[in-house]
Amino acid sequence: MRKKYIFADFDGTIKDHGSNSIPASTREAIKLLQENGHEVILNTGRCPSLFFGVEKELNIDSYVASNGRYVMHKGELLYNKFIDKQVVKDMVDLAFENKIDVAFSSSDNFVLNSRFSNMPDSFTDTFNMERAKVHHNYHLENDIYQINMFYNKSDYKKYEMQFPTLNFNFSNIYGFDVNEKGGLKELGIKIFQEKLGISIEDTIAIGDGNNDISMIEYANIGISMGNGVKPLKEAADIVTDDVGEDGFYNVFKRLNLI
Repeated sequence: MRKKYIFADFDGTIKDHGSNSIPASTREAIKLLQENGHEVILNTGRCPSLFFGVEKELNIDSYVASNGRYVMHKGELLYNKFIDKQVVKDMVDLAFENKIDVAFSSSDNFVLNSRFSNMPDSFTDTFNMERAKVHHNYHLENDIYQINMFYNKSDYKKYEMQFPTLNFNFSNIYGFDVNEKGGLKELGIKIFQEKLGISIEDTIAIGDGNNDISMIEYANIGISMGNGVKPLKEAADIVTDDVGEDGFYNVFKRLNLI
């Protein structure tokens, strides 16, 4: 069987936030996939500092972080694209003026610019992460690959109009992942294709959220977890079971890869 490259979302796909753990069956599936010669690659909205060593636990040495903006393959940085510094400054200044909290993802950190509300803490608690520290104006000193905007009001379109080079993706109930326009997680798959000569026929993507739609549409086989959002399920080639009901294991068994 030809080697498959499996681009797997982290939250709600590999990790079950209901139990705050990675199901044993998911661990087993990843191990068997690797033993069978396939490569499992994390493809996540998280920055690398928020992996908390999970990639090492699972023996995964390649990843796509910050929604396609930071791509690593076996210790080699294949691609990185940070947001234009002036655009970041202008957006953060406006958010601060309106008392909207934002967080920054760099290559090695995840920090808050402010804490006007409890939304950032609710976000990190939901995803079982350490509460981010406030480092005001971190963006002036570091390259920013993604901004988390903690704002869930319906008038966010005014920000899209004011910052036409940015993409605002409503990734969770607490707000938006903000990246430069030009794609999301599918960018990581394209980088792997370009750098490693991978055929699209050998790609599989699996996820559960809105920011997974583009990658499951792009990959040869796109899989939605049973706990996935409705638009993702509608776009998927396969809908498997929930993350807590062996969904990850079951679908790769179904595909005869394990």
